[in-house]
Formats: sequence, structure tokens, C-alpha cells
Amino acid sequence: MMIGLLSILLMGICLDEGLASSKKNQPADNYLTFSFVINPVRVGYKRQVARNLYFTGNVDYEGSNGDLYFQGGASYMIPRKFWIFWFYGGGGWQFSRNNGYQFPYMALGTRVWILSWEVVYPIQRGEEPGYRFGFSIAF
Repeated sequence: MMIGLLSILLMGICLDEGLASSKKNQPADNYLTFSFVINPVRVGYKRQVARNLYFTGNVDYEGSNGDLYFQGGASYMIPRKFWIFWFYGGGGWQFSRNNGYQFPYMALGTRVWILSWEVVYPIQRGEEPGYRFGFSIAF
């Protein structure tokens, strides 16, 4: 009986359709994200240009006393789902409205159903990382 159970388990693991993570990622062509839970208020857009590669554009608004940041870059979505998470990472350039400076940034994030979470690391001395949490709509 133990050999039979082990052989069924081995067949299930070896078959491509046997694992939940074996399903290919069928990414959407566009993602629209809204983040207002954690400051700054953010609107972002991702457009697929190749399989799992996206051009990104974001606008971060830090309030009337703060600044307005424009970000443009690219991100890569990992083609496998880990449990319920879709991870991605990328980078690009950030431009400040008030100060007019430009500097590169790196971003790491995840999508879970309609929620998204992202950490943005500015590659500039004296700048702190930004956190975003909000909704993501795929279409």
C-alpha cells in the first residue's frame, strides 16, 4: 500500500499538470493601480511590451505641502505564481516637480488578486524608500 501511494505521489509530481504552480502565467496586457492607503497617493499604469515585461508609469502625490513625482521605467513579472502571489521587480527614472531633479529607482512588488504592494528604492543619497499599498485592476 505504501509503494502504491508513493507511486501515485511521484506520478502527480512528475506530470506537468500535477502541481498548482505548473500553470503558465497568463499575464494581462495592462494593469492600472491605485494606492491611497499608505502615503503617497499614487496612480500607476503598466503596459505589456513582451512576455512578462512591462513599461511602467507612475504619479505619486504627497499632498499640497509635499511634492509630485513622475516615474517611468520597466518591470519584469516573474512567470510563476508563488502560492497566491505574483512577484515583479523593475526600475526606471523618477522626476520631482518641485525640485526638478532626476534620479533612478528600483521597485519590488507583488500582486494578490486585486491588491498590490510595492516598495520603491530611490538610488539617491539621502532619499528614503517609498511604500505603496492599494488596488490593481488587470485588463
